[in-house]
Amino acid sequence: MKPTKKNYYIRCFTLAQLLLIISSTALLLSGVLFLIIAHFKTSSVTPSHFTLMIEAGVTLLYQGLGRFGLITASLFLCLLLIEVVIRLRHDNLMNLWRSIYLTIILRRFLHQDESSENQKDDQKAQSVNPIHKSFNRAVRQTVIELTDKHAIVCIKLPNGHQAQNILNSMDEEIKDELSDQVSQYYFSAPERQKNKKWFIGTKRD
Repeated sequence: MKPTKKNYYIRCFTLAQLLLIISSTALLLSGVLFLIIAHFKTSSVTPSHFTLMIEAGVTLLYQGLGRFGLITASLFLCLLLIEVVIRLRHDNLMNLWRSIYLTIILRRFLHQDESSENQKDDQKAQSVNPIHKSFNRAVRQTVIELTDKHAIVCIKLPNGHQAQNILNSMDEEIKDELSDQVSQYYFSAPERQKNKKWFIGTKRD
C-alpha cells in the first residue's frame, strides 16, 4: 500500500484532538462560571449595581462558553462516530484505540527537549532551542493508524534544514520503536511526499 493520500483517520485525528481540548476547556470554564453565578445567587448580601453588572456579564460568558463547548463537543463526536462506523465496517474498534494510544506514545518518543543551558559570566541561563521548538511543533502532528492489514505512520516534516536533519537521523530509531510497539508489522524504509514522511508497515504472515 502506497501512502498517496491521507485517509479519514489521519486527516481528522489532529482536528478531533483540537476539538476535544477546546470543548473540554470551554465546558470546564463554563462550569466554574456556573459556580460563581450560584455564589452570587445564594449570597445574603444585598447586591450593588456594580455587582449586578458583574453577575450579568458572568452569566453571558457562562452561556456563551457553554454553547460553544457543546458545539465543539458535538463536532468532535461526529468525527469520532464516522471513524467508529468505518472501523466497524472495514476493520475493528480495537485497532482504533490502539492507533490513538500509539500516536501518543510516538509523539512522546519524538519530542526533543527545547531548553538549553548557556554559560555566561560564570552563570547558567536557560534558553529555548529554536530548532528543537520547530521540530516539536511538527512532530506533535504525528499520527499512527493500525488496521488488520497494515500500519501507517505519518510524520510532518519540520520547517528548517537543521530540524529536518534531526528527523532524518532518527529513521532507524523510529523503525526500532515501531517494531517494539507493533512487532506484528514489518516496516519498510520511510518515504517522503511533499511535507510528510511516511512509514508503512505490512502485517506479518
